[in-house]
Amino acid sequence: MEWHIMNVGGVSSLGSNLGCLEESQYIPSDECKDVLLEIMQQLKDEDPRLRNVRRQIFYNHLVEKDLCVMIKFLRDDPEIFGLVVRILANLTLPVESLIESTGYSMAEASQTGMSWQQGVESSLHHYRTVFTDKSVLLSLLEEIHTLVEESEGYPLPEESCDVINQILLLLRNLLHFPSSSEDNSSREHEMFLRILFECDFTGRFIKLLQLIQREYWTVTAVQLVTLIFKGHTGEMFLQNVTDIESVTFIMEQSEDSDRECLMCGYQHSDKDFQCINYLEESISKNLRLRHGSSQDSRSSSPNGSSLEVSSQEQEKLHKYLEVFAVQFLTKAFCNTVHVLRNILTSQYKAMIDEVYILWLLAFFLKYARHQRVEFHYIRGIFSTDMFAFLVYKIVVNSEELVVAQRNKQDTTHHLRRIHLTVGAMREMLQGLKLYCEDQSLDKANIAYLENLQKDLANSVDLPQMFLLLIRNFQMHTHSLRFLQDVIITNHLLLLLVDVWRSQSISKTEFHMLNHIKQFATTEVMQKYGRLLENFEYNNAVVNNCIFTMMHHVAGDCEKPNALLQVQILRTFLEILDSNAPLTQEKTDLIEFILQKFMVEAENNPFSCALQLFGEMPVKSKHGKAEEEEDEVADDAEDEEEDENGEEMKKEKDILLMLYTELMGQPGALSAISTKLGEFGIKKTEQQISEDLKEFDWLVDERNTEGSEVSKTRSVESDMEQSNSSSSFADDLEDLDDSEIVTYCITKLKEMKCEDHLKWLQQQFCDVAYAKCAMSMSSLDKIETEGFVAGLHVIQNKSVPLILYNEEQEQLMHNPYFITLLQFLGLHMPEDVGLVFPRIPHFWTIQNLVEKASQFGDLTIDQLKFDPVKLKEGREMTEIMLPFKLEKKEDITFEINGRIILLHIHSAAKGLANLSKGTKT
Repeated sequence: MEWHIMNVGGVSSLGSNLGCLEESQYIPSDECKDVLLEIMQQLKDEDPRLRNVRRQIFYNHLVEKDLCVMIKFLRDDPEIFGLVVRILANLTLPVESLIESTGYSMAEASQTGMSWQQGVESSLHHYRTVFTDKSVLLSLLEEIHTLVEESEGYPLPEESCDVINQILLLLRNLLHFPSSSEDNSSREHEMFLRILFECDFTGRFIKLLQLIQREYWTVTAVQLVTLIFKGHTGEMFLQNVTDIESVTFIMEQSEDSDRECLMCGYQHSDKDFQCINYLEESISKNLRLRHGSSQDSRSSSPNGSSLEVSSQEQEKLHKYLEVFAVQFLTKAFCNTVHVLRNILTSQYKAMIDEVYILWLLAFFLKYARHQRVEFHYIRGIFSTDMFAFLVYKIVVNSEELVVAQRNKQDTTHHLRRIHLTVGAMREMLQGLKLYCEDQSLDKANIAYLENLQKDLANSVDLPQMFLLLIRNFQMHTHSLRFLQDVIITNHLLLLLVDVWRSQSISKTEFHMLNHIKQFATTEVMQKYGRLLENFEYNNAVVNNCIFTMMHHVAGDCEKPNALLQVQILRTFLEILDSNAPLTQEKTDLIEFILQKFMVEAENNPFSCALQLFGEMPVKSKHGKAEEEEDEVADDAEDEEEDENGEEMKKEKDILLMLYTELMGQPGALSAISTKLGEFGIKKTEQQISEDLKEFDWLVDERNTEGSEVSKTRSVESDMEQSNSSSSFADDLEDLDDSEIVTYCITKLKEMKCEDHLKWLQQQFCDVAYAKCAMSMSSLDKIETEGFVAGLHVIQNKSVPLILYNEEQEQLMHNPYFITLLQFLGLHMPEDVGLVFPRIPHFWTIQNLVEKASQFGDLTIDQLKFDPVKLKEGREMTEIMLPFKLEKKEDITFEINGRIILLHIHSAAKGLANLSKGTKT
């Protein structure tokens, strides 16, 4: 068979060897199967630099003359039918997939100019036209129906599962083709989609997602769902939505303006999956529908009516999409999302990009809310596991973003994932609030929501996550829209937390004031102030969220100085001058802060002068919001350069003033670092020293021995650091390794860091509980394991110590704390190339309890698990926990030679007194 391909005209000779059409019946040749196998092999082995095999197939019209005809007529030959479907799925692979398989990115491919790209793109557009033949699509979908029905409820054979997946891959590829308003491609897409629905695609597709073997094709199915709604997301909401901005997030995040295909890097051939994270394109059509425009939709092609899509047909397609959305929501949404979540937290997570699950949550939960879908249909989505997954992804992606920035890598994908995750979380919280207020729920659903709220109320990671996002916000990296979504979602969560607190839902008391105090810093208020600069363009919800937080900071937290920033003061004055309608609370806050500034300016003019240099980039002279200014890419780049330059200049001015003020004082560099932090500028003493050298304010002694500046540096920096380092080293030099942990803990207690030590101790206990919970049933769990720790443990990953607030971050500059972590055995950030220290994944429960015990006695509330059941459980005996069973109500811990007695029935007292008995 290879002789036919290589020596007799290549692919051009294959058509005659496959078979022929006689009297409306395709007759396969004796060599048909062998020819198909050879074509498949040639496609796999083709030169990726030329793609000559698929190009020859296109030029010789093999698809329309033979392969599609075989699809229509040879369903009774499953072996041939399956081979044809595989070949078609391969032939229709998007250009992006073919490029990624060569190791190039789309940007690199455009620069190198691959010769085959244009020819393959032409073939793909041609294939979609070929597949508008309804009989071909009907044959494919009927084959799916037949395979499912023939199984009669039993598991499908492996071959049948593969054929179904390959058919879905083929449909996915056909829907992936780029659409453009400049040609007929967008109309072709709508025509193809309409014909697909006319072939009863919805019913057969939903049936597949209900089968027990749905995991086999879930990834492909989700990609297909995403592409079905390409360009139609806005339509789904326009009839019932009152505020068009409430769906803007979905539309913006689903567009791919750069024409990129975000590949997951997993190339498939037969049973494997290839991820195409290509979501949606322009939504101008939706805006046209919203304003009632009746633009002509006729085709401009010479052959006219074949591509014409009338307004009635568009309306018909819209109805099909609505039916599909409702069917998917009520019959397949929950199962599909949980399958994706399980994949993304397993060793197979490379099979699909996480943006798919995030988009599904954001889009369909919003649609469910607007359509008032009954809770029992989507109850499975509102689960502790799903909230935990979103929190986990936000924390992980935030750290990955920082690492990418440090390594000067492209951050586009990281930013998009984080924003999508925030959007999904917002929809989860809004849906939770809506259904909790639903008076029509039955007792079972009410109890379900109460249990869910208890789990969320006990979570530490959930509220802290938003603090981390706001603190990590950077104007030159993120968009104002992202900051807006984070602040709104945080506000929504705090409203829910306040309800949970008032109803005493949480097992542990949540101190709202203590939580809000973490926001009462110059750094965090700077971000709120930046968003408030657009108060004239913000909607009322956004401005209300900002003023509410500022009111708590200035009032309840008694931290008005955090608002004494020139950008905030300027905005307050502009608000007063604009005569914008304000509530009395907003007016009182503005007047209070302005008056506070006047008093401070009179009493401490120098500090007030420093405030002039603490501002972030402001809006343009025309007062346009950032999103409006970013419409033109070149202007946006120029503006960003100007803003960065101005920001650097202001940072330089602040540094000069602080250096002038503090020069010659003991600990000058440390004081400068602290003062810079008040302006939202994070720099270590070493970085400050290097900046001063770069600006020629601090000159190396070797170059200017007589320089007074150099002498000052020697006194305030070198001697200070040298003395500090030598003193610390001297303290440790006389200690054994086994004593260093105790010494560091003692020193930290002397430095009033008891709360931070308790926090660290609790981290060890939380990871121990997460490991223990893996073998527990849900009924045995005292409470849900930590969201971040739990998902790291499930994946056998080292667990990060998330430094959510500024105080925790400052700990990483404390030599005693750093040494403590090192001698406890944690992985340090510099060792693993990440941001946060990590508790090693190989530590057992015994190791974790031993580490936690070094900080002091443990309480049963900290452990969260029943040591009796743990010891008696068959699964956990291999862990060799240091428990000695006494009687049923007591347990003796043996830790580092000490005997600790735990009274099970004295839980309120925690772990009991340390026994002075001998080692058991």
